[in-house]
Amino acid sequence: MKTLRILTFAASLLAMQTLAAQNPAISTVYSDVEIARMMEQFRAAKSHDVIPPSNLQQKFHADFPNARDVDWEVANEIYEVEFEIRYRDFKVFYDKNGNLLMVVEEFRSWELPAVVKNAAEAKYPNSKFDDIAKIRRGTETLYKVEMGKRDVEVKLLIKSDGTVLNERFDY
Repeated sequence: MKTLRILTFAASLLAMQTLAAQNPAISTVYSDVEIARMMEQFRAAKSHDVIPPSNLQQKFHADFPNARDVDWEVANEIYEVEFEIRYRDFKVFYDKNGNLLMVVEEFRSWELPAVVKNAAEAKYPNSKFDDIAKIRRGTETLYKVEMGKRDVEVKLLIKSDGTVLNERFDY
């Protein structure tokens, strides 16, 4: 029994180290405001599947060498890449020159920083955490937290310091 716990702990530690190694730097070519504007334009446009240019494929594989189930889309010269690493979902966004603009990583509630988790729970006590994502965009780290209680679901956007930036209800 003790050996099984040690092996489970070691496997969890290895998985976290692998994910930590998949943490490429966000480009500093654009300001946070410029990246936010570019992402809004991407969302407003109709994206379509694409085979990316080789320079983008090479940059992506250098940034995320363990990625699998990779799908590319493009709109307004912004490339979205959806993929998986060790059963964790990711979305990343590059400009046409290979500058990494944003990383969206699926998260679990127990991985949330305490200040973010406490902010969500203080705002909506007794709600259950549903989907959670960590968003690295420019110099910002944000958390998209979906919580539910009975028939009401709320989506929060929370800064890493616990400041709630946005909330939206789904009934």
